[in-house]
Amino acid sequence: MLAFGPGSLQMASEHDPFLQVLGVDEKLPEAIQKLHSAEGQYSGKCSIIRGRGPLVALALRIGGFPPEGDDLQVTLTIHRTKGHWIWKRDFSGHETCSRISFDQRYNCVHERIGGLAIWLQPVRTEAGLSLQIRRLALFGIPCPKFLLPQSASTETQDSMDRFCFDISAHVPGLGLLIRYNGWLEPDRNELRSV
Repeated sequence: MLAFGPGSLQMASEHDPFLQVLGVDEKLPEAIQKLHSAEGQYSGKCSIIRGRGPLVALALRIGGFPPEGDDLQVTLTIHRTKGHWIWKRDFSGHETCSRISFDQRYNCVHERIGGLAIWLQPVRTEAGLSLQIRRLALFGIPCPKFLLPQSASTETQDSMDRFCFDISAHVPGLGLLIRYNGWLEPDRNELRSV
């Protein structure tokens, strides 16, 4: 197990799915590396913009995505279970939970959130990571390629060494689905000691 800083983060026994896709030896900015290498709790702030229209609203409801808001408190709790990583997000009282695993068949990160299954391709960039949506299924039904949401999502580290995220998805013909961006830091009071 590895410890980071005075509060410490607990290292999981298997590599995070994002790191499995990239290759465990890939060097990332420290804040990104820590978040994808350890179990624990992170806190910060974010802003959320939701797309408009009834089909967009339905898709967001199926995924359990949070309501729109600015400068919201956000907490991310990460823990590992048998073969999966659980990411529990709390956006000022609105909770979403993702089950994340490595899909060897597609060499992608597989994320289940609500009735959605999403296959993500993390790509190393100069600033951190870019996340591309490769596949999507709604209640087990594959999304046709022409309707596949496009992502401009990134993970970076800011000048204060915080983990920063800018997650967005646009659906062809419908426009913006959702965009949420902000930052997270390890919550030293909630992390398990090693």
